[in-house]
Parts: sequence; C-alpha cells; structure tokens
Amino acid sequence: MMRHALRHPDEAVAKLALLVTVLAVTWGVITRYITAQPAVWASEVAAIAFAWLTFFGASACFAHHAHPSIDMLVIRFPDRLQRATRLAVDLLVAAFLAYFAWIGLSFSISAWDNPTAVLRVPMTVVYGPITLATVMALVRHLAAMRRVRGPERAMA
Repeated sequence: MMRHALRHPDEAVAKLALLVTVLAVTWGVITRYITAQPAVWASEVAAIAFAWLTFFGASACFAHHAHPSIDMLVIRFPDRLQRATRLAVDLLVAAFLAYFAWIGLSFSISAWDNPTAVLRVPMTVVYGPITLATVMALVRHLAAMRRVRGPERAMA
C-alpha cells in the first residue's frame, strides 16, 4: 500500500482528502443536529479537503486515461493526419496545464496574507493544490503523450 502511495502520490492525496471531507461533513452534521454546539470549522475543512480532492483526483485521472476524449471525427482522418491531430491536442493540453499551474502559483503566492474565515489558515492552503496537482498532471500527461502511438481505428 505504501509503495502504491509513493508511485501515485496524487491518488494518495485524493483518497486522504476524500476521507477528510467525509469525516468533516459527518462531524458537522452530528454536531449540528445531535449536540447543541455545531462545529463551525467542519464546513471549512470539508471545503478545503474537497478542493484538494478535486485537483489531485483530476491529476490521478491522467495516469488512468480517465478524462473523456471525443475522437469520432479524428478516427476518420488518414493515419498521418490522425497522428498530427493527436500531437496537436496533446500539446494544447500540456500548454493549458502549464498555464493553469502558473495561474495557481500566482493565486497561491498572492493569497498568503489572506486567512480563511474560520480556521484563519492562509488561503494558500486552498490554492496550493491547484499548482501542485496541475504540475503532477502535466508530468503525467507529458509522460503518456500519444504521439508515439499510431492511429486508432474505430470499433465497428
């Protein structure tokens, strides 16, 4: 299990964030409806953990090729045009991820002095995963770029 977490840190972080989200929401519901003292921090922790889950989960999807792809037009192209189109799409995705990581870094740096409402931790804790997970996704995407593969054929 530890070996898998080290090989797939984005999946490990996403799983942990899911666990934290579920526990925080559960605790928030219990304290709100069963006790007389609601845990005001629970919704903020759940929101932060959900942000981490979203970005690290998206990064993990790159490893499993789980993001959707609609290629019903591309598979009808000649082989060379298919390869060129797939390479162009891969490069466009890589450029988007690089830009998104840059924007995330910019938000993270500028949010350092801006604390969250309840826990008073820097908003960088919320924006930080954008950069880290997007860089991880970019690395995974570049490693798996399809330009070396040949054309794919439509399944009848």
